[in-house]
Amino acid sequence: METKYKIITNKQELKKLIQCCKQTGYASVDFETNAEPIYNKSFKPTILSVTFQPGFGCSIPLDHFETEKYTSSDWDWKKMLRKFGEEIIENPNVVKVAWNYKFDDQIFQKYNIYYRGVCLDGMLAKYLLNEEKPNDLKSMVRRYLPEYGDYEKQDKFDKIPWDKKEMEPLCHYGCQDTDYTLRLMLFFEKKLIDLGLYNTYRNLIMTASRVLTSVEKNGLYVDRAFNQELLDSYLPKIEAAKEAIYNLPKIKKFTKLYNQSKIEKYIAKLEEEIENLDPRVDNRKIQSREQKIANIRAGVFTTKKELELIRPVSLGSSVDLPQLMYSEEGFNFEVIKKNDSGKPSTDEETLTNLRLTVKKPDSPKAVFLDSLLELRGLEKMYKTYIEGWHEKTQDDDRLHGRFLIHGTTSGRLSSAEPNAQQIPKTSVDPNIKKQLVAPKGTLYIASDFSQAELRIMAHLSGDETYLNAFNSGQDPHLAIAATKYHVPYEEALKIYEDENHPDYKIWKVRRKQAKQIAFGLIYGIGAKLLAVKLSDPKSGILVTPEEAQKEMDIFFGQHPKLKTFLKKQEKFLRKNGYLVSLFGRKRRLPQIYSSDKGEEAYALRLALNFPCQSAASDMCLFGSILIYYLMRQGKLPPTKSVCLVHDANYQITKPENINTWSIYEMWQIYRNPLTKPYFGFQIDDVTMDMDFVIGRSMAEELPFIPGYDYRKMLEPDFSVEEYMEEHKKYKHIPISEYKKRFNKQMKQYEEDFKRTHGMEI
Repeated sequence: METKYKIITNKQELKKLIQCCKQTGYASVDFETNAEPIYNKSFKPTILSVTFQPGFGCSIPLDHFETEKYTSSDWDWKKMLRKFGEEIIENPNVVKVAWNYKFDDQIFQKYNIYYRGVCLDGMLAKYLLNEEKPNDLKSMVRRYLPEYGDYEKQDKFDKIPWDKKEMEPLCHYGCQDTDYTLRLMLFFEKKLIDLGLYNTYRNLIMTASRVLTSVEKNGLYVDRAFNQELLDSYLPKIEAAKEAIYNLPKIKKFTKLYNQSKIEKYIAKLEEEIENLDPRVDNRKIQSREQKIANIRAGVFTTKKELELIRPVSLGSSVDLPQLMYSEEGFNFEVIKKNDSGKPSTDEETLTNLRLTVKKPDSPKAVFLDSLLELRGLEKMYKTYIEGWHEKTQDDDRLHGRFLIHGTTSGRLSSAEPNAQQIPKTSVDPNIKKQLVAPKGTLYIASDFSQAELRIMAHLSGDETYLNAFNSGQDPHLAIAATKYHVPYEEALKIYEDENHPDYKIWKVRRKQAKQIAFGLIYGIGAKLLAVKLSDPKSGILVTPEEAQKEMDIFFGQHPKLKTFLKKQEKFLRKNGYLVSLFGRKRRLPQIYSSDKGEEAYALRLALNFPCQSAASDMCLFGSILIYYLMRQGKLPPTKSVCLVHDANYQITKPENINTWSIYEMWQIYRNPLTKPYFGFQIDDVTMDMDFVIGRSMAEELPFIPGYDYRKMLEPDFSVEEYMEEHKKYKHIPISEYKKRFNKQMKQYEEDFKRTHGMEI
């Protein structure tokens, strides 16, 4: 098919482009920018490319250095962009198409343009059809449109900085993107329909994309002053941790021997060079090397190369650290894992597993491994969450990370720049989350699904023990532990909640182990990894893989319906080569037919993992979608979602929006989202319970108190201790009872909201 791409040069041509989009009912769009972050002042959209039918494309010049060269004298690119946005993007009768529409949508919103009607994202369609990577447009063109192979042959153009690319080749580049995106999307749309995936695509994937656009746009507000404090304070901590390792007697001894060995090799090399030199010709070179040898033997090191011979062992070196850990002169650890290059591994998993082999917590090996793991933790915190966030914070003082629907094969969200799915828990280091504060006059409210994956597992398998625990309001892990040790649940709970009870620590461990076994099965881990999860070397708890396997066998013996469910999943997988989630997602697993037993085992592990993990994630996602749209319709108080972390939705809102009625309403929506009209199923045997926490920062996770005036939390004299004392009065009142106990109060809140629901945060 012939292609025709052109640059829009005046208002008349723009008007014609708009008419063409209305006639075909399609507008495939793609911004080219100067590659700066969207929310930095330096950001510039350079062109907007548009395709209304395959083979035709136009580029609208925006903030490009050649715009005046191509356009008429009365061209105002912001007005032209606004004109196109009003007529096409905000037109519900025109289908919007893009590849990764979240990016383009945020740019449109930056200029107060908000799409209406149907929007189709080719990248997300491709992901739902085939979750395997790659997901980039060029790869898809190469696979499905091989006749346009010249598309990828743009190496020279790609190397030019984005703010230096000339208009004409940029127009061709952008129009190819929109043209091929439209061609692919028309193909993908039909395929989605044929495979019965279109409903999932429209009602879950695309609606979620809309919500995530808002989440990315809102961003996480960073306390820059506190971030700077951490930048200044963490480096001394890291240096102190290094110094503590270097002062270990074993390290000192090894360093001396290791450096002496390097010195001897260096001297031997110099002596060999002297022997190969001719005194008649190279006398000065000979003298130079003899002097170097004399200086080194006298302890004088001058050059950079010579100073390297006496430096401390590098704890991050791929050469030094393996020598320290695995040589006879060092700690002489057993090699239990090798990296991709075939060398002994020094990664965190290996260090942890090695630590489990050391029985005495005060032995040199144990002290070294504990110290090195602590150092690794500090370095990770600094590089990722302190220095990393400092660099990624944009000009509006926010982290605008990307939330990826297509980032995992399980269906769970992933994120990047920064990775919000791996923010460390408050218990690891509360200072990390303290950097993420609510903007002035607002508070964080986090709604967190409670044991979502276990609830899905209970529903899918019909396991009575878990269903009864959830439906009676029991802690399922503690209930499982109580059953195992033949102790009434109420008695176990009493001990577990009393820190002064002599058996408190024992029941903490028992509950933790029950939790690790349950989640271990969901994640498909083997006995070896479960042993690591169940062990706590510092507390003297060491579990062998054999003991872990025995625990797994006992668990399945106590939960026969789980085993039956697994067998059904395996049977379905072997017959079809894929698994299906409650929401209609398909996970293709051709590894089930592999002759490689490892690959086959991998597919079987996912037989339980995928349906539980995927459905739990989608339940959280769909609940967030419902909250978002109900809020936009004025049926819930205004909030802004700023981060989705696994099964939790972090929002910011004014304190007066946090009350007994709004919490109850959100809980009603989240605990069992109305899925049947959209996906054909409804979970009736167990509900998806929620925990709600409030705070001035993401680190401050205070439990909700019915009737509390949350404006007090923003006052200078607010006391967390007094708040928690107040909470003791309400801690045992479940949200399900709010309507019975606080009905009058809730009605008043609802009436107040209806009078003021148009207020923005």
